[in-house]
Amino acid sequence: MASAPTRDIGHLDSNYGTWYGDLQEQIQDLTWPLSARTYALMRTDPQLTAVLSAYTLPIRRATWAVDPAGCRDEVVQLVADDLGLPILGVDPEPGPARRRGVRWADHLRLALLSLTFGFMPFERRYDIVGGQARLVNLGERMPHTIGQIQLAADETVQSITQNLAAVRPIPANRLVWYVHDREAANWTGRSLLRPAYGAWLLKHEVWRVHATSIRRFGMGVPSVAAPPGATPGQVAEAQRLASAMRVGDRAGVGLPDGFRLAITGMTGSVPDAMGFIRYLDQQMSRQALAGLMDLGDTSNGSRALGDSFLDLFLLSLQSIADEIADTATTGQTGMPGIVTDLVDLNFGPDEPAPRIVVSDVGSRQEVTAEALEQLMRSGALAPDPALEAYVREAWRLPERAEPVRAPAPQPPDPEPAPAREGQELAASRPGPEPVRAAAEPDLDAVQEAWQAALDTVLEAWPAIAEDWRTQLAAQIAAAVDDGDVHALTQLTIDSTEAAELLAVAMLELAETSAEQMSAEAAAQGVRVEPPPIEEGHLEAVAVAVAALLAAGLAGAAAAAALRLAVPGAAGAAVAVEVAAILAALSLRAVRDQVGGALSTAQAAGRIAVLRDAPAARYLASEQLDRSTCQPCRAIDGTVFDDLDAAEKAYGNGAYVSCLGGVRCRGQVIAIWDRR
Repeated sequence: MASAPTRDIGHLDSNYGTWYGDLQEQIQDLTWPLSARTYALMRTDPQLTAVLSAYTLPIRRATWAVDPAGCRDEVVQLVADDLGLPILGVDPEPGPARRRGVRWADHLRLALLSLTFGFMPFERRYDIVGGQARLVNLGERMPHTIGQIQLAADETVQSITQNLAAVRPIPANRLVWYVHDREAANWTGRSLLRPAYGAWLLKHEVWRVHATSIRRFGMGVPSVAAPPGATPGQVAEAQRLASAMRVGDRAGVGLPDGFRLAITGMTGSVPDAMGFIRYLDQQMSRQALAGLMDLGDTSNGSRALGDSFLDLFLLSLQSIADEIADTATTGQTGMPGIVTDLVDLNFGPDEPAPRIVVSDVGSRQEVTAEALEQLMRSGALAPDPALEAYVREAWRLPERAEPVRAPAPQPPDPEPAPAREGQELAASRPGPEPVRAAAEPDLDAVQEAWQAALDTVLEAWPAIAEDWRTQLAAQIAAAVDDGDVHALTQLTIDSTEAAELLAVAMLELAETSAEQMSAEAAAQGVRVEPPPIEEGHLEAVAVAVAALLAAGLAGAAAAAALRLAVPGAAGAAVAVEVAAILAALSLRAVRDQVGGALSTAQAAGRIAVLRDAPAARYLASEQLDRSTCQPCRAIDGTVFDDLDAAEKAYGNGAYVSCLGGVRCRGQVIAIWDRR
């Protein structure tokens, strides 16, 4: 077998060493670094400004998120937190406003300048917080500030040097490099405006000529004729009178006897300057596939033509957005992406990294009321609660006063379908015939009980949080005054009171859930008394959750104290500032963890009743999820083989494969056949 090639013979370009320009570019003003100034002038043209806005604004408005892609929750959360992006399928609502660190919307706006200048580099900066490298800045390095691009032997970027003598070269491993239409070693790319250069240059020349012609000939040319036999002095006077005429509201002229005034306009045909300018504008939009911008200014056109233009344009936008997302995730050759570098620094190069993804930019058509009506009329769609919820959310309509219930699942066929490949949980989907409404469980009451328990805990939480901050402040003040930095890593919190609060709420909810499950059975003709709740497991979960929340707050306090404890700082002052930082933290983590613990208690109460009840059909229901991830959509409606299989999937109050983790509100419902 022939040996595999391990070394290059050819090369990308002949630019090895100091990069000096695109060898194929023949216009000096479009060769970097002069191109940065030229494109800066071009983007102020009204037509090109509209073209760039048509490209960038839909991409900036699109839905950007971090796709877990099967990665560990800890890794995904770190990336999402540092970039200020939601997690796909987990964060349906926008999070709190970011006051510091990277703002993705701002970074995306600047990254899209690569369309204007051809490339756009950024320099990343980290802070070490709690032993982790946290991304705090992506500083733009504007193309016009870069004096030199140094290439490595393989003609990838090795470093850049800015036009400031005091600034040392920035190595490639610190750069995020967005480039549009790169070819070979041309790391400055190709601007979206490059094909419009000729039209832009001619247009501005025609502008100047047209403005001059209007100014010179717009009101005609005055002439004064001297009387027959005029003397040279009279002819000179006629010339003076004609030259002195000015246009104005009070303009007038007085002439000597025998003199005659005439204002003569242009005769014959003249070039159509405005038509030529419109032609040049159309060429500038056409080169960017933005022909739909000119449909109102052309002699022909139709709605079908406009739709075709729009489809092609949206596909081009999606392609550019995907390039931005891919660069932000994995970077360019020799320059790591934002995500991969962040994961490598904190978890090592072998840790799988999530991806930044973008949707709604040409990937799907806008859903209109007309489109929905046609789809339902043709039978391609049927009205259901999920569709109604989507429509209400998409068009910001109010929720129903009485939530619509999903049709209850049906008895399976006599021979159930085999389990899906790779799915350990059984077995078949429900049949097509609806069951009696009396068998439908009241999941609204289940959600209300859970929400009431959560509200009770959160109402009492401020007092616990204040006590925790007080405990931490005393330890921080002592450590700073003693100059013992190591002591800041040993901060502890007594979480006993929080554990007791949570345990009481969990036990009460478990008992309520058992009663609700018993009522669901009774509604189907099955009588079963709620059994006593096993308290030991729920109390252990409460202790663990309280300890996790306390440890998280202690870690945040330690990180803030390490940053503020500069030499000579007073311990009390540092402690006060750290307490203020902690007080400003969002309660989202508390809500998620407490909500997850309450879901565990709710599941414990329901399953305890099912274990004492006659055998039933056990189904997965994701009706209570506000936003359902793909695994939960797949399990929704599945009929389990038995209660053990159902408990393996939902025993802790959430579907085990849910991407939302503790936020999952999936339930096990039971259907008893009455024959």
